[in-house]
Amino acid sequence: LGGEPDYEQRFTAMASDLDKLLKGSGSDVHVVTLSGADATKVRMSETLGQVAKQAKPEDDFVLILIGHGSFDGVEYKFNLPGPDISGAEIATLCDRIPSRRQLIVNTTSASGGSLGALEKPGRAVITATKSGTEKNATVFGRYWVEAFRDPTVDLDKNDAITAMEAFEYADRKTASFYDSQKRLATEHPVFEDTGKGQAVRAAAPDSGEGRFLSNFTLLRIGAARCAAPI
Repeated sequence: LGGEPDYEQRFTAMASDLDKLLKGSGSDVHVVTLSGADATKVRMSETLGQVAKQAKPEDDFVLILIGHGSFDGVEYKFNLPGPDISGAEIATLCDRIPSRRQLIVNTTSASGGSLGALEKPGRAVITATKSGTEKNATVFGRYWVEAFRDPTVDLDKNDAITAMEAFEYADRKTASFYDSQKRLATEHPVFEDTGKGQAVRAAAPDSGEGRFLSNFTLLRIGAARCAAPI
């Protein structure tokens, strides 16, 4: 839910670009995108219900949220046309999906407020903000999508972009945006991928934070696109 034409166009374009990029990465990648008036709580619930029926334990599952979010000090909600959906409700829907490896990327404002509800062992969570109190519209999502267009994101040159590589790119670009605008940063992207720790801004070898994301391939590029589907 954009709330105004500029955001509606921006969010729809981001979702459309991401849809094309992911669908183009291999025939075994299954992508469903809900945007505009179709992105309702009912449709989201139905779609994740279908995924729960079709996914296998060995499949990787990724949910990417683009738009606005809100946080009242207790509960995070993803803003949708009609009723919003809470972080706890999203977690319940994802808990029913049998995939042992899951990733939720929440690019919305106040997204840090969803971390507590979403995190669990076997599921990595990336958010555009470090807490629910960072409520301004975010730019992290723009750079998250941009990461999949830039081959330099593949730092180890293995023809695959991992969740960690995409996060580090989007985090760096987000910080540069605020620096270039000479504005105080109103968002600080974080991740949690052990299911039992606090969200962090960077990989932490001692705690294991970042290991899961570093081994979670999101997009295959170059020769690997044909050779090894996700």
